[in-house]
Amino acid sequence: MDPPCVFLEIGQSSLKVLKGEEGLELALERTPSGGLTKACRERLIARLQGFLKKEVWQPRFRAYCAIGARGVSLRRLTLPVTPKESLKRILALQVESEFPLPPDALAWGYRQIDSADTPSHSSGAKQRLLVVAVKKEIIAEYGEILSECGVVPVFTVAALARRYVWQHLPLSCALLDVGRNTAELIPFENGVPLVVRVLPWGGESVTRAIADQLGISRDEAEQLKTGLAQDASGNGGSGPRVQAAIDAALDSLVGAINGHWTGQNIYLSGWGAQLKNFVPGLARRLGNGTQCELLNLAPGEGRSAAILGLRTATANGKESPLVTLQSNPSDGSVALARPAPWKWAALALGLAILAATLPYLEAPWLKGRLARRLQAIQADRGRLVAIDRDLDFLRYLKQDQPPYLDALFLLAKAAPPGTKFDSISMNRRGDLSLRGSMRDGQQVVAFRSKLIDSGFFSSVAVEEQTPTPDRQKVAVRIAAQWKPANDRQSLSIGPTAEEIEKAKNRPKDPPPGAFPPMDMGPPGGMPMMPSRPGGGMMPGTGRRMSAPGSPMMPSAPGGPMVPSAPESPRMPSPPPAAQP
Repeated sequence: MDPPCVFLEIGQSSLKVLKGEEGLELALERTPSGGLTKACRERLIARLQGFLKKEVWQPRFRAYCAIGARGVSLRRLTLPVTPKESLKRILALQVESEFPLPPDALAWGYRQIDSADTPSHSSGAKQRLLVVAVKKEIIAEYGEILSECGVVPVFTVAALARRYVWQHLPLSCALLDVGRNTAELIPFENGVPLVVRVLPWGGESVTRAIADQLGISRDEAEQLKTGLAQDASGNGGSGPRVQAAIDAALDSLVGAINGHWTGQNIYLSGWGAQLKNFVPGLARRLGNGTQCELLNLAPGEGRSAAILGLRTATANGKESPLVTLQSNPSDGSVALARPAPWKWAALALGLAILAATLPYLEAPWLKGRLARRLQAIQADRGRLVAIDRDLDFLRYLKQDQPPYLDALFLLAKAAPPGTKFDSISMNRRGDLSLRGSMRDGQQVVAFRSKLIDSGFFSSVAVEEQTPTPDRQKVAVRIAAQWKPANDRQSLSIGPTAEEIEKAKNRPKDPPPGAFPPMDMGPPGGMPMMPSRPGGGMMPGTGRRMSAPGSPMMPSAPGGPMVPSAPESPRMPSPPPAAQP
């Protein structure tokens, strides 16, 4: 759907707007240099935004703006027929020579009028162009205001737009628009404008003439001017004097017109031409059979001749005969075409078709990706069999693994200083038997108590306790049975966090002057014994244990003697029971 078009006429003292059937008229305040005051600009922006009521989601309106004739220049140029690519360059040179300002300082436009009598295919073919120019700064100020209001302005001259209000105008005539303070005259010859002039005469001229003739105030003179329908006697004998003042004002207007037009037809519009007897009085004074005709416009705000001419000239949506003013004209006759509604309809239809067919297009689009994913899943499914088999084996090892290391850890942790283990045997059924020597019977009792308090063993019995031949130690033989796996699940066996941290922080190198640590390994050339049931390092104690029958060696200065053995094959599962 096309956005609504807005039509504006920007005069010297007022701005008129028409949007659809709604109109608006705003007064303008100008500085001595001719520009709008800051307060006037702010008021215009606020009022126009409220009048246009443009939503954020709506496209920008197109605003056709007709500016006054003040500062506007018309030129008719005859140039050789050239391609459009080079016409712009040649015309820019002509504009620079015809106008007092360079083309970059002007907002100008052109359109082709017609061709000369010489055929276009001959070498001397000519073309006539109408060029309209105005200072760029004049329309730049209006363009900034309208851009802030959310519209795209297209500028032309109001005097040219008024011609299209009449459907059947003669080719040679003149248009006179009478405003409040000035009048704009544009004569046409064979349908081509000759010149545009701003006459210093308007409705205020009549008001001042009446005020000077009767010696009254401006407001009283305005009331008398608009009340000419009253009888002369009703004004206390002032009726003839008022008419005399109006006739004198018309004489000054006729003098200004005769200097620019001597034709037969003048068409009038504007606020000042609505006075009673204005049209016939002007025709009588012009003489020479001149005919004056007043355009009767529909009453209402924003319905001036220029605005109605703009709406008529742009109603068909095709190339308009109006000359638009641009900083950099693109071609000879600029088309004021409105956005085609079928483009939006085609876009909406395309989106609807895409939304309806998207579910059906998704299946073939994703078919290749799904096929690759299925192939990957099928390939991984074959690996699942091997993974499950390995997982079951690891679970079996974890569940059926005897707690040999846990038992050795508890024995090493409970052993008092000076303890010597001659042999240790364990089997998968949980039977544990050990032989060794301790310092005295109290250590044997303390050792047994610690094993029972650990909760790991269901029974601990001292089967034999005899003094050694040298009477310095006690030889002991102990038998124990660890608890089933279900009863051991709640136990926390292993080094604590403090013990692990203490082992990490233990210095590796002895301090200066200290004795070097004793060799904890086997005698020279013997390999280290692996940590397994029946031999290896006692976890958490630093003591080394060996299989039964291996020679003894000290684990550390002042520590118990533990056996050591050379490297042997890994013990099969389950390990064989040690001989008592």
